Amino acid sequence: MSRFPSLGAAALASALVLAVPGLALARDRVIVYSPMAGAIAVHDGVDGTTLRQAPVLANNRWSTGRLVAKLNGKELSRLSTAQMTARMRAAWRDRNTGSRVAIDEIAPAHWDLAAAQRLRTAMVRLGSDRRRITFYAAPSMVEQVGRRDPRQALSAKHRTLIDAMSRGRSTYLLTYRGNLQPFPAREMATHPTRWLARWPSGRGSLHLMLGPDGGIGQTALWNRVRASAAGRQLLANGPSAYGLRTAAAGRDWAVEYTRSLGSPNSVPPGGDYPVAVPGGLALKRSGGRAVEVTAARRGRVVVSIKRFSGGAARAIKKLDAPSASTRVAIPFDTRPGKYRVTAVLQGDGLKDRKVVVVTVTRPKVKLRYASGVFTLTVPRGAQAVLSLLPPNGRRRAIGKVVGPRTKRIALPKGLKAGRYTAVASTSGAGGQKPRVSFRVTK
Repeated sequence: MSRFPSLGAAALASALVLAVPGLALARDRVIVYSPMAGAIAVHDGVDGTTLRQAPVLANNRWSTGRLVAKLNGKELSRLSTAQMTARMRAAWRDRNTGSRVAIDEIAPAHWDLAAAQRLRTAMVRLGSDRRRITFYAAPSMVEQVGRRDPRQALSAKHRTLIDAMSRGRSTYLLTYRGNLQPFPAREMATHPTRWLARWPSGRGSLHLMLGPDGGIGQTALWNRVRASAAGRQLLANGPSAYGLRTAAAGRDWAVEYTRSLGSPNSVPPGGDYPVAVPGGLALKRSGGRAVEVTAARRGRVVVSIKRFSGGAARAIKKLDAPSASTRVAIPFDTRPGKYRVTAVLQGDGLKDRKVVVVTVTRPKVKLRYASGVFTLTVPRGAQAVLSLLPPNGRRRAIGKVVGPRTKRIALPKGLKAGRYTAVASTSGAGGQKPRVSFRVTK
């Protein structure tokens, strides 16, 4: 005999769709994983066909068939494949609960690759009975996958855990951290997006577990979830209600749930959150001693330079992104030669890298003298100090120029007659010392 409770026609049709592997999954019934007061408010405020996560005190709203058995994920990870399958079968045969079992929870710290492989094998061995199994993905699991650059493969352990969970009826992503604070807006949009992109097609459904609002109100919390196409899709699959301790919290949750039923595809008033996508970094040369960097997404850009012939890389600029095109000069003390200039943009779990090759040439410093006036031209990235060497006496600095600039410097007055030399001592220009000689007469 079926251990599912009696359902209305619409609910029964939904349950049948959910029970047939390979068919698109309709919205699943709400699993209430909350204390009694909040659970009652959610149940009464939605469709009255919620399921309740066991173990709980008896209440006539939830017959035995509507109670979801629970297995501890950490304990399960220590078992052999045969023991896992036996433990799951025993759970759904327990006469104190219904025929569904939740694994609470899958946290990566509790599983090594071998244990994940045993779980996957156990799910395969369950055959069609695996449709009785629901997984709760711990916040650590949700965040480790959600922070990973979607262009990069997950670790073998994470891939295997996802493969195993996706073979069950459903998997719920916990959307809060240990202090029951909901994910911030960025994570609430980014994590579902990246999970959905990695979720195997044709497998069990992916859902969200929503609970306390952290003081922002349930409307703001649900708007945060709806601020991405992935969030809206996972809401349409049916969320579960977690940790709602009071009747007021349960009622507020139920109001937002009902609202989502009426407009499952509605974008919140603030619009979609701009989920970071790979790319958005550009790097190009700008003359012989500079590059231009543009970063179109949020993060931190580090620009470094490294000589082709070897040696350590040197960071020459750090930028907060997004940023418009920014000119980054090659340091004036960089010796002539061939260099790789690298820009790395990191943020939101994404890492982009661009490289250009720059040939640093020795900038030419020019010094001319005519009619009592020196003309000193210093290129970008260099600086020069103009000194006067009298025929008999001490060197005397008479001017300084920081490039790029051309500056006219007058010959000091009151010089004694004789032959003089003017020298422009440079830094950042390969130690050039252009000089001119001239005679001063009375």
